[in-house]
Amino acid sequence: MATRKRMSPEESRKAALDAARDLLREEGMRAITLKAVAAKIGRTHANLLHHFGSVDELHGALADQIAHEVAASITGSIGQYRLGKTKLRHVVEEMFVAFREQGIGQMIAWVVLSGRREALEPIQNAVAKVVEDISGEGDERPLDRATLGLVLLAVGDSLVGEEMADATSLEHEASYDIAVKQVLAVLGEYQATKPRLVR
Repeated sequence: MATRKRMSPEESRKAALDAARDLLREEGMRAITLKAVAAKIGRTHANLLHHFGSVDELHGALADQIAHEVAASITGSIGQYRLGKTKLRHVVEEMFVAFREQGIGQMIAWVVLSGRREALEPIQNAVAKVVEDISGEGDERPLDRATLGLVLLAVGDSLVGEEMADATSLEHEASYDIAVKQVLAVLGEYQATKPRLVR
């Protein structure tokens, strides 16, 4: 009979969170239960309870992990944009894809509809960190407003972007262009770049 590999507490938590992320991508938030995660990593329900205490704590740890990884990625992309090494549309596209592929929109919808808004705290903190990281000294542009708009659009896109694009007979990528124009408008740059009519 094969014996299970002994893991340290840190390794067990990481394995559980990795399994939870797989379940989120494959089946959605509803599938992330202690029993399902335990089965996926070959551990017992009691073992998962020991590490997380409850399924709510597992969800919170997962939200924290994903939010910080996505926030770091967004901050890095914006940094590249500010250095002139990438275009704003690329930053927006990366953000929307990250929200969709990592299931952030679904996670947010799940915790709100289940009445556990406190589970949004890791995501709120990560967004606040993005605003802090991208705000350079002396930069008076409303980067907080631009970030708010982008996050809300990315959440909506991750939930129903493809379906709404189909409903309006547009390519899904049209949402990226709309987001870019919104950011430029909020930052006060859009009007300056619009071609002026010659009278």
